[in-house]
Amino acid sequence: MKLKLYAISKILLSLLICINIISLLTSIMFSITTEYLPIIAFDVFVCLVLFLDFFRGFHESTNKLIYVRENWMELFVCIPFDLILSPFLGFNYLIVFKVIRVMLLILAFFRIVGEFLYNTRLDEILGVLVFIIIGSTLGLYLIDPSMNNLFDNLWFVVVSITTVGYGDITPNTIYGKVFSLALLIIGVFIFSAITGAISSYFMDNVLKEGTYHIHDLKEKVEKSEAEIEKMSSQLKESDKKIDDLKEEIKELKEIMEKNNQ
Repeated sequence: MKLKLYAISKILLSLLICINIISLLTSIMFSITTEYLPIIAFDVFVCLVLFLDFFRGFHESTNKLIYVRENWMELFVCIPFDLILSPFLGFNYLIVFKVIRVMLLILAFFRIVGEFLYNTRLDEILGVLVFIIIGSTLGLYLIDPSMNNLFDNLWFVVVSITTVGYGDITPNTIYGKVFSLALLIIGVFIFSAITGAISSYFMDNVLKEGTYHIHDLKEKVEKSEAEIEKMSSQLKESDKKIDDLKEEIKELKEIMEKNNQ
């Protein structure tokens, strides 16, 4: 259960970071100043969540100094520059700190997501997916003269692989249609593999947790067996002492009978 909750918390944290990156980039690109308060509030909330996550890891680590040395960036990301520096700096100067914070958030995002991708083997699957998208975009550009816009080709490839199929852009030649059919089949297999990899990751966590519980129960059973064996030996010693007492009582009775005679 703990491993599952840990994985879910990391996924939620990565989503929060991703939304925060988008909001900060939006404020930078469109120079948002009048409606900037909700963005600052959300940024502060994400900073608080990141700090709690850092403190949790710091509390659970055995060597605190090594943990801080290896995760100093996460602590730096927890600082809400906009809230602290906005009263002292203008928007043009503050944008520098925003860009730095966005870069740090991106690094933190890929650090969390990278661990998840490596554990689920999704890094390999997504690498193949990116290669197929780029190769298919260029392939359509070469084999279908009617699709001579690279962005339209990219749009069509992504829509086809995800099996959405809007139908706003379609190939006109037989080669383009056969190519599109292959894309649809590849898309089904790729997204099935992604679903299977994620399911396998959570199942592995459940199995690991189950193995841990089995090992814990085994240790408790072995401890109980040792205690039972110890109690059994103590009972045997008590039985021996009782037998010795019976012999002594019998001897005393015999002595008393002889004295009475």
